[in-house]
Amino acid sequence: MISSLSDVPLFAGLSPADCAALEQHMQRCDFVPQSVIVREGSAGDAAFLILSGQVAVRRKDPDSGVEFLLSELGPGQMFGEMALLTKKPRAASVVAIEPTSCAKLARADFERVMRDHPEVALGMAAAFAERLERANQHAGVDFVSLGRVRIDPRVLQLVPGSLVTEHQAVPIAFCNNRLTLAMTNPNNIVAFDDVRRILKGVMIEPVIVTEDDFRRFMSTTYAQLTVKAEPTVPRPPGRPAATVAAGAKASATAIIDLLQSDLVRELQLAADTQEPAAETKQDLMSASEDAPIIRLANSILGLAIKQGASDIHIEPMEGDVTIRFRIDGVLQVVQRLPKKVQLGLISRVKILSRLDIAEKRLPQDGRISVMMESKPIDFRVSTVPGKWGEKVVMRILDKSNTHLGLDKLISHAPTLALVRAMVAQPYGIVYVTGPTGSGKTTTLYSALAEINDPGVNISTAEDPIEYDLPGVTQIQVKADIGLTFAAVLRAFLRQDPDVLLVGETRDKETAHTAVEAALTGHLVFTTLHTNSAAVAFTRLTEMGIEPFLVSSSTIGVIAQRLARRLCQSCKEPYAAEPASCAFFGLPAGTTLYRGRGCASCGGSGLKGRIGIYEVMKMNAELRQMVGRGTRAEEIHAAALANGMVDLKGYAAMLLTEGLTTVEEVASVVSIES
Repeated sequence: MISSLSDVPLFAGLSPADCAALEQHMQRCDFVPQSVIVREGSAGDAAFLILSGQVAVRRKDPDSGVEFLLSELGPGQMFGEMALLTKKPRAASVVAIEPTSCAKLARADFERVMRDHPEVALGMAAAFAERLERANQHAGVDFVSLGRVRIDPRVLQLVPGSLVTEHQAVPIAFCNNRLTLAMTNPNNIVAFDDVRRILKGVMIEPVIVTEDDFRRFMSTTYAQLTVKAEPTVPRPPGRPAATVAAGAKASATAIIDLLQSDLVRELQLAADTQEPAAETKQDLMSASEDAPIIRLANSILGLAIKQGASDIHIEPMEGDVTIRFRIDGVLQVVQRLPKKVQLGLISRVKILSRLDIAEKRLPQDGRISVMMESKPIDFRVSTVPGKWGEKVVMRILDKSNTHLGLDKLISHAPTLALVRAMVAQPYGIVYVTGPTGSGKTTTLYSALAEINDPGVNISTAEDPIEYDLPGVTQIQVKADIGLTFAAVLRAFLRQDPDVLLVGETRDKETAHTAVEAALTGHLVFTTLHTNSAAVAFTRLTEMGIEPFLVSSSTIGVIAQRLARRLCQSCKEPYAAEPASCAFFGLPAGTTLYRGRGCASCGGSGLKGRIGIYEVMKMNAELRQMVGRGTRAEEIHAAALANGMVDLKGYAAMLLTEGLTTVEEVASVVSIES
């Protein structure tokens, strides 16, 4: 609640007498919730100072007619002053969210204050700068200085000079089919439409540039760079005016070909180095040998790797082809392609994956190997027939991840030491549990990397083999020919093994063989699909494994989840709600963290993922309980009494350290209170 103008930072420089005089010219106005204080497009005849309450600033999208929220303002903040300064109609509507009181300052009084008190004008300029910076952070649009950006002259030729001048929008970079457009007004939708008519299928990323910087660049640097770029795409003299637009599109296409070649050279497809002998010739020639299709497929793969995606989804729809990336566990729409590229694009992916491009009725699985920045990366490809065409999903397998140690995955030192102690045991079974996509494979491979040595014989049975492990014998399970997990495991026992990894314990035969291997002096790693560590024993009992065999063979169980990591560049503290503190066992008023959103995380406040672990190491008491067939809840309680940190406790540590958020923990961990 504002009781006096002297309480407002904007007017703090005024003397008490000036504040009192100004207050006499202000009219107090009260508004009920949802009442419109100022309307978009109306004349700006007054500014408003919020005394109490809260308002929402909203703007209507001209195409869809939908209003979207720009910001929310509270006591001590002003609105409406921009229309007084520009003398233009109001650019947004302001609506009261709750009972609100405002002091209304008419145009004449506002202009008098600005003229007679320069300190108020300086304060208002500072407020504008702060508001603009905050809006920039929330929108994810960056400022650039054209004088400090190195621009490829070819990029400037992508957009005709007439459009650059008309919309004050100049292209400054092009990479991975993404055009960076420096604009004085990043909300200029007409500019985006005009550029897309020239550059079809290109993603546009706007950045903000000041008008002075734009004019300075156009009068000096732009002319010099465009002269340098002229020989790249020659224009015949005397071309008719009617062909200017078509020529601009052809010129832009030629330049994109040159720019995209940088990515194509960087992304060396292993499949391209071999002869495609087994493909259907007619489909290959008609759909997938076109250079644009090859560039499009390569660009999708390259962009997914650059953005750190874990999966690529190519989904044919009725009117288009949707490209989605899974980044940090969340699917995001990257682009919607024209329907006409569907056949060529999917055929190209199937050719690279060594799949039968003529077979469109049955699911198929394949693999693509690429080199990006001298780093080997595999794509595990799966196709399924859908209503509008074949859907393709590619899992990206970065082989460099196998070199991660357990210390890169587990941030809690005591938990890390406990896992390393389990991995260092000479024989027994270590179970890793969790849902699909919780990082079980990465944990197992990291554990193997810690004990991988020329003096140790390590063998794995996997379905599928996700990473190549040096010095390790890996076998791909093929159930259709009888090569099951149990069959491979029995064969391994005749191969003088030291360490065995079973990709998944799915049935009684596999579970029983793994237990026998552990009891005969081998170290076994395997996975189970259970929600917690203690439930793993219940699952094994349901498979028909005797409890006394489980208790004597098990070293420990690791339950895990993956939550999105809080962006460390923009995280901000806040006092936790009482309910959150009570649930996680934290003191009242504990400081937790949330992401504000910045350019580094794309405005989401989250970047990367982090593991949540529950490690149960067996001891004499737990072995007796498992051997007696004790309920999972009682085993869990006994483990907690012996010092185990469960998923909830581990998540609480991550929250207090500012590594994730309450919402993320709640989305991946289901814990009974």
